[in-house]
Amino acid sequence: MDTPSFEPPSYSLSHICQNKNVPFVKPIDKMSRYAPAIAQTMNDTLLIVGASGGLGAELLEAALADENVDKIHATSTRPVSSTHERVRWHQLDYREPATVSRLGEALAESAARLDGLIVATGILAAEDLQPEKNIAQLARHAAEESYDINAVGPLLVFQSCAKLLRAAPTPKALFLSAQVGSVEDNQLGGWYSYRMAKAALNMGIKCAAIEAGRWRNPATVVAVHPGTTRTALSRPFIQRRKAPVRSAADSAGRIYTLLAGLTATETGHFFTADGAMLPW
Repeated sequence: MDTPSFEPPSYSLSHICQNKNVPFVKPIDKMSRYAPAIAQTMNDTLLIVGASGGLGAELLEAALADENVDKIHATSTRPVSSTHERVRWHQLDYREPATVSRLGEALAESAARLDGLIVATGILAAEDLQPEKNIAQLARHAAEESYDINAVGPLLVFQSCAKLLRAAPTPKALFLSAQVGSVEDNQLGGWYSYRMAKAALNMGIKCAAIEAGRWRNPATVVAVHPGTTRTALSRPFIQRRKAPVRSAADSAGRIYTLLAGLTATETGHFFTADGAMLPW
């Protein structure tokens, strides 16, 4: 549950995009996995949901390389044995609503504010199933599970964190979505459950961005398509893919650097990891 997107995520910062048409991405120092610009992303406390997944683990590495991030809260569906003095782990499973409530309570007890939220969770299909190729393969339980995990779960986390985000001077919330969730961009069809769930997530993000725009402090709430990334979840779908596939570290670096450059003027939009805008 800790890995997003149908078009898998990936990582490797030396290949960061330097295209002049991409407004937010900054070049990466070849000697460092994460650019110095990343240190401008957050000021204090960051929550990474799905930090034990393929992309989430690399986003956690990026946050640890950010000297301005004082405290990191990270979630995983299973207990995590590894420790770091700046990281506090929480168990979170969208299938168990009580864990979402406990996360909110734990954050409220230990943090005065939350400067950033990164949600890096998602599933491609229900367990033991594949994304639908046609309407005949659509099953209610698969669609409902995809909706719960890909759309409702992330927004319930935002709900549980909203008070702490509002307390930050410039709060940021970034949700990993997928380009296949774009209604306007859909030219191929198929993948019914996943497409519908990600479209629902995108609508929820848009609503959250509008609501956060009424907060006293300027907030940034966005959706990001990580791009096709090499992870365990994506492996079966990229073996014959001709287009470039990124490593998880590359995608994470781009996403984290993108977050560093975003301001409240970009809130409510859908981006690629390189900063290009996508249609909802």
